[in-house]
Amino acid sequence: METNLLITLQNYGFSEKEAKVYLTVLELGTSIASTIARRSEIKRVTVYTILDDLKRKWIANETTKDDVKFYSVISPDILLKQLEQKFESFKEKVPELLALAEKFGNKTRIQFFEGLEGMKKVYAELLTSKDHSIRSFLWSHEAHPVLRDYLNEHFVPQRVKYKIKAKVICCESEDNKSYHKVNKKNLIEVKFIKDDIFKLSCGIDIYAGNKVSIVLFSKEEMSGLIVTSKRFHDTLASIFDFIWVKK
Repeated sequence: METNLLITLQNYGFSEKEAKVYLTVLELGTSIASTIARRSEIKRVTVYTILDDLKRKWIANETTKDDVKFYSVISPDILLKQLEQKFESFKEKVPELLALAEKFGNKTRIQFFEGLEGMKKVYAELLTSKDHSIRSFLWSHEAHPVLRDYLNEHFVPQRVKYKIKAKVICCESEDNKSYHKVNKKNLIEVKFIKDDIFKLSCGIDIYAGNKVSIVLFSKEEMSGLIVTSKRFHDTLASIFDFIWVKK
């Protein structure tokens, strides 16, 4: 099963197992749950639950013949239309949502996220920084491979697409140096500080004029915070700019 197709579906709201089941049924055309379970390598009882969820979302269909249930899924072009309709519906409500957020604009707000899906939400927030550069203190440890794939294949291309510039200060480790050498992207500047005096076990992103995210990247601790506070943002931005200029 193509990893890039799984990641694409997950980027648009599918869980990992939902994506596997959808692609399996799409390939099979119409099939019974036991075959879907075997081909997707997911337990049959779990496949039934996933198919029920996809039915509720109008993505999967169920028919019965001779007391045997058969399943199929909607084609990718119909799925695209569904996603476009959801996007347009949400887009219409954005002014109302922003007006609601304005009522609490001066209050500090802290949001907690965990797991891969949570991290995707943290990085989706960074893409709201269209009128500001992102200032980043980069972690010194290797990111989990699944998360790194998401960042390289989805987040970074989206950031470049939206023309969001980034400045990064990170430890002068071999991992960081080789990563930025191989994965050098447009709209990014990097400065290294010797890792014997600058050690980070997390990432810090300062963005959007009033937000700061703090993230942990290992499989065991994959989680993040988003702090919405103008003063907290400006304080860390000032520290970042001081280090950037001195370096």
